[in-house]
Formats: sequence, structure tokens, C-alpha cells
Amino acid sequence: MMMLTTVEMAQRLEEADVLHLTRQVEACSQLFPGQDISALSVGGGVAGFTLPSFGRKLNHIVGFGVGGTVSSEELVAIEKSYSNKGIDTEIDLCPHADASTLPVLSTHGYTVNGFINNYVRILTDNDLVGAGSLEASRIKISRVNSERLGEFPDISLAGYSDGGRPELLLKTLARIAASRADTRIYFATIDGKIAGSAGLALIETSKGGVAHLYIDSTLPEYRGRGVQVALLRARLSDARRAGFGIASSGARPANVSSRNIERAGFCLAYTKVTFAKKCE
Repeated sequence: MMMLTTVEMAQRLEEADVLHLTRQVEACSQLFPGQDISALSVGGGVAGFTLPSFGRKLNHIVGFGVGGTVSSEELVAIEKSYSNKGIDTEIDLCPHADASTLPVLSTHGYTVNGFINNYVRILTDNDLVGAGSLEASRIKISRVNSERLGEFPDISLAGYSDGGRPELLLKTLARIAASRADTRIYFATIDGKIAGSAGLALIETSKGGVAHLYIDSTLPEYRGRGVQVALLRARLSDARRAGFGIASSGARPANVSSRNIERAGFCLAYTKVTFAKKCE
């Protein structure tokens, strides 16, 4: 299902994405002191620069052009910064970006190499009721306390390890999430054994709060048993309890995550197009 996304809603979601990436990069810099890691403003959005080995996951641009016109000079400067690190420039472009954006990207030789679905869900008090039903099932969801946060990187890694991404990246993403003040971590258990994990970032933007659901993973032996849907519903309940009215999540089109997100009542707000340019 797709919803009618207003410009204001798109700006709210994009600002949340900008803050999310910025906080990821800032946390990454704390994990790797002395490395050239930074988040730079560009075109009303932000460009993340971390370790080249982390690829586009922590080295890309979001929010580009959403706040207004963009300039070639600004883009060229960012491209040079990426090229100096041996990293391709990748921009996840919102379809509500300013009309100046596409001509600038076309002039500079960008090509499309992927898509990301941005999902949104309006939260209501009905979401508070939904969480209680989880207690009757074999899947138990718990918010992780500070004493157990150290377990999260290995659990998250176990859920992602068959996806082909580098182990250092996967562990770093989990360590980043666990260290963020705005993020809550959750474990799913079945018969007392860890089955999956996930995060919830409660992000305040200038246009209102956005509860961003991310870093979801299920251990291979527990897939297909409703673990991710249970984690989604529990986080939606907590987000509503925290006073948030909007939840967001992102996923590649037509994958398992997209299907689980849609089952949890999310609507497609818009699809971002990833524009890329090889480093020189």
C-alpha cells in the first residue's frame, strides 16, 4: 500500500534520515579514534565519510536537495572528498528533492544503481494494545538494559552473517546503535533462546518526531516464524508510548524486510533512487 506523501511529510522523514546518518557517523568516529571520519553538510543534506571498507552503508549522502536548490560547486567538492578516500559518491535521492537536483546530477555523469523504499506508519493508541498480544505467543520481546547491551553486536552479527557483508561493518553498525542515546535495543526470544534483535531510534526533527525502526535481524534457524513482525510491533508500541505519532523504516524493494514492514501496517511513502558516480 502507498500513501499520499506531502512535501512536509517528506521533509520530516528526510530530516530524520539526515540526523540518523549523522549520529551513526559521529558514533563511528568514537569507535575508531584517529581515523578520518566525519559528516559534512551538502545540498541541505549530509554526506557520511567513514572507513572505505564499510562501503556505501556508512559512506553516502542523504537529504540532498530536499531543503532547496543545489549547486554544482558544492557537489564537486564532496565528490573530491570521496575520491580522496577511494570511495564512490552515492546519493539516496528523495523524489521530493528540489527541481535543480536532477539536472546537476545529470551534468556530472551520475547513473542510477539502486532503489530504497521509505516506509511510514501513523501511530495510534491501538498500537499500545497490539503489543500485549505478544505475551501470549512463544515469541517474547524485551528491551535490552545497559547490562546486556554488550551482547548485541554478536547477536546482530549472527542474524546478518549469511548476507555477505563484512563482519567488521556488521559489528560496527551494531556497536553504533548500542551506543546512541536516542536508540533502544530489543531482543526476541523463543523458548528462552535469542531468536532476533532490532533497534528503535527516537528522533526529534524540526517538523516533529520520527520513530525510526532499523538494524533488524533474525538468526537463520528462527526465520519464517514471525520474529521480525513481533519485533516491529513491540517497537511501534514503545514508540507510541513515548509520544511519537510517526514511525519510519527503510528496505530494498521486494525483499523479506519489505514484506515484514508492510505486514506491520507500514505504507510506502516514496522510493529513493540511488545515484552513483565512480571515484576518479
